[in-house]
Amino acid sequence: MEDGAPAHRAGATRAWQDERHMPKLVWPPSSPDLNPIENIWHLLKTRLNKRNPRPTTMTAVRVAIVEEWNGITIDEIRRVVDNMPQRVQAVLAAEGGHTKW
Repeated sequence: MEDGAPAHRAGATRAWQDERHMPKLVWPPSSPDLNPIENIWHLLKTRLNKRNPRPTTMTAVRVAIVEEWNGITIDEIRRVVDNMPQRVQAVLAAEGGHTKW
């Protein structure tokens, strides 16, 4: 899976992939991000932003990230993964365009 990042379009990258006969997944350049980890990152950021008081030192930020990451439940992860078929259908219906996801 690739997006339009310069590293993905570079001649050296393309040549390396071609030499190894690497298959490419057709991925619309403006499609929504279907990677479930993006939703987990969003959940983590939301929880960090709700902290009161917000951490102000690098050490406090690291502690907060670990605490919030450890607080993400298996059920929350399952919900994100389980709705992938609906996400894919929405992307297909929108022909790679914008969806509610």
